[in-house]
Amino acid sequence: MSASSSSNACKLLLLGRCLRAVLLSVAIQFLLLTVFLLSVNFQLLHPLAWVTGTLRLVASWYTWFASIPLVASVVLYGVSLCQQHLSERPYCPTRYRWLLHYGPRKLLFLGAHLLVGFLTAWLYTGYMHTDYQHLRYKCYLEECVSAYHVYLLGMGLSAGCYYFVSVHMRQEISIEFPIVEQSRGEKLRELIYASLARSLVKSLLPTLSYTLVFWLFGPLICHKISQVLSVDFDERLEGFFGVATNGRLLFYGYLLTAQILSNMHLMRCFYGILLSEDLPLVVTKQRAAFAHEQEVTMVAGLGVFNVYVVQCLAAHYFYKLALRKDSAQRAEIFQLTEPGNRPANWRSLCDQCLSILGSFTEELSESMQKISVLKGAQSLPMMPKISETVSASLMAEKLLLRQYNQMHGIRPIVSPRSEDAVDRPADGIRHVPNWCERVSTQLEMAVQRLVQRIPGIVYLFNEPEGSKTTFLLANCLPVVYMTQALAQICVASLKEDPYGVVQNDLPAIIKAINKLRNELEKLSSVIGNLKANSSSFNVLRCAVRRSLYAICHSFGDYLADLLPPGEELRQMQDLICQE
Repeated sequence: MSASSSSNACKLLLLGRCLRAVLLSVAIQFLLLTVFLLSVNFQLLHPLAWVTGTLRLVASWYTWFASIPLVASVVLYGVSLCQQHLSERPYCPTRYRWLLHYGPRKLLFLGAHLLVGFLTAWLYTGYMHTDYQHLRYKCYLEECVSAYHVYLLGMGLSAGCYYFVSVHMRQEISIEFPIVEQSRGEKLRELIYASLARSLVKSLLPTLSYTLVFWLFGPLICHKISQVLSVDFDERLEGFFGVATNGRLLFYGYLLTAQILSNMHLMRCFYGILLSEDLPLVVTKQRAAFAHEQEVTMVAGLGVFNVYVVQCLAAHYFYKLALRKDSAQRAEIFQLTEPGNRPANWRSLCDQCLSILGSFTEELSESMQKISVLKGAQSLPMMPKISETVSASLMAEKLLLRQYNQMHGIRPIVSPRSEDAVDRPADGIRHVPNWCERVSTQLEMAVQRLVQRIPGIVYLFNEPEGSKTTFLLANCLPVVYMTQALAQICVASLKEDPYGVVQNDLPAIIKAINKLRNELEKLSSVIGNLKANSSSFNVLRCAVRRSLYAICHSFGDYLADLLPPGEELRQMQDLICQE
């Protein structure tokens, strides 16, 4: 199966899970509505009538028809979430490129948040007191704009906007794999309980903030709406005490905010739970005629670079497979193929893993060269290379003399020749630029300085320092799982590899992991100055060290045979001693 067909097959599987997540999101709307109505219509003296009346109200025809706009907005929200999960995540070096690529997607997602928040508030106000139900109401025998209704509708918009800004504005959607395996029902039950309890605390700040804003600008908004609708102005929420002393309104707004925040959190977590379930991957694809054509191998899943979720799922499947002792699937990695008796499974898996590790390490190293602190450390003046024609004693004498002069402040009698500072071409002829080139260079530098002084140009079109490193660390989850899985396979090969197919690749695996470890050690000194998530860096660093230690500890007696004498062998031996 080609890379495109593997990507399409995995996307088709994940699309089915996204549809189930949309159905769960629609179903949770009625559960949240039931919880809201039970809270609003609480009756301590008549509990049976309280519960039956609420359930009858939820199951009425009015609820089913009135919830159609909200259900449609939830479907739109689900489509936006699905697109966020299954779309490609390219690196955008500048903020301008980021706006071009992610801007339309973020605007659509913001619109979905605002729509869900507004329609949730509109639906819930229909079950409240008469003064809260409609935008117009009778006041002093005349039509007036209900300030209560405007307050609650604005609360829905602000809650949706608050959740988008705090969760989705700059961060990309990611899935989290559980540490302890649970059934889907247990995950959903714990998620609903925890989300409802957490939303009651997290909704305090946005409720108070919106109330303060409404106290300042609410009368102006209500006045403008009354002018548009040609009705009278509602003066019930004028002034600070008019808003702060209305306990019922503040309670409704607080419950509404808690419902909207928990609703959006639940919808996001539904996708995370369903998409984090294992893909039906295989180690060896069946060649029989009746084999299913849509089988996706683990190696093909690791090679789906344009869908980040698929690569994470394949790496997590590989990690779980590597931890299963004496399993038939793990034994397939060490098997020889027929005909030919070649380790095709291991060969393809090892090549794919080393390719991903090598490309990640190379990109990380190149991105670190753009960090000023590391770049300055690498650009320190180095000692000139000793020519083969000059003896070592002569160079040592010159070095000692130079150090002595520098220590006592003695300057050289003969100043260095200016010709040494001029780069000469291969033909030995010195080309001096003419006045046209000098003027052109000066004009270009002047224009660059002038453009950089324009406000916003540098912010939009300059690459922030360490942005590529931050991007790589934020998307390092496949490397974390794959490195540990590869180390576990190497350790298990001591007992489960009857043909020794892994031994030939052990030096390359150790070198690849150790190279990544050295780059991470360099980065550890400046990680605090970057905007990168320190937890992602720590997880990657610990995973690499753990993997390297597992291999070196298992093959400690054979390290001298696997690695040539030198710095790398000494590092591996020191790693074993340190641990």
